[in-house]
Amino acid sequence: MNWIFDPNEAAWMENRLKNFWSRALAGIAPSGFPAYGRLLHPARADDGQPVRWSAVAQQNGTDLSPSSDFLHVALPEKSLSGRPVWTGHAPRIGTLESPLAERLTELLKAHTTTPSHVSFGLWDGLGWDRTMRVSPGHASEPVPDPIPQDVRGGPRIRIPGRDYLYYSGPVEEALAWMPTQHQTPHLWWPKDRAWAVAGDADLPWTIIAGSQDLIDQLAQDPVLEVLAIAEDARLDSQPRWLDAWIAQAVQDLMASREATVDTPLGSVSFRISGDGQWLESGGGRTGLHTDHRRKSLEEQLTSYVRGHIISGLRLYD
Repeated sequence: MNWIFDPNEAAWMENRLKNFWSRALAGIAPSGFPAYGRLLHPARADDGQPVRWSAVAQQNGTDLSPSSDFLHVALPEKSLSGRPVWTGHAPRIGTLESPLAERLTELLKAHTTTPSHVSFGLWDGLGWDRTMRVSPGHASEPVPDPIPQDVRGGPRIRIPGRDYLYYSGPVEEALAWMPTQHQTPHLWWPKDRAWAVAGDADLPWTIIAGSQDLIDQLAQDPVLEVLAIAEDARLDSQPRWLDAWIAQAVQDLMASREATVDTPLGSVSFRISGDGQWLESGGGRTGLHTDHRRKSLEEQLTSYVRGHIISGLRLYD
């Protein structure tokens, strides 16, 4: 692993990430490649086994498109007669898991002339420099930061809202953090720029940019669940039944300060606290702004009810 910052490689990536905060799914990856694929991080059954999004959709009678979010397949409008809905665990966000990372590395290696010269960007927000070890009966103590201190204080790949620590090495270095940190880099690309891999700390999918042949091969691979997408593809609209559930809950909260949303995955209840400053749900609560000049109470409740439904029903990790 080489921690020497390469300003040319960093600049190339920075210049290609102009669409990072757009609604385009491929916006988190560098622009200008012939083809893009969306690698879906697997969900988990209750026994820990990986489950494809397509299997969740099949069990729930929902549709999986190349631009579906996990909630589109995991949250059905109603249960199917004689068949239970899927009730496992949401996909892991922000990183690939070992079997997928290993398989992806193996396939990518064959699609570059420079597999020994790959650049990596690791989001500088993982908190490894602030991790504490807690042992029963002992005071907590800091865990040594795996990132060298001169790297922490050095240059970054920088785009608005995201900074990445830079290192380089052979393509296998994408797996370097798996044994200790269970983390893959958020950006990686070879010297010949034949492809690029991009993820984000908040997303349960990873984008691969490259040739059409590469994306076709990934889409047909039995280990990976990759769906080809257009560079300007947007995330599908929220399911209409979730819109309706949220609207009814907000209406009930505005009228009586209490609401319950019943879904095939379970119920989520809400109440506005007596002082009107908190929305409470499932043991957690979210602050409400009493000054409504920026956002009305209805707008706040609409946003927060959606978030509590998604978290309460385990639709995101």
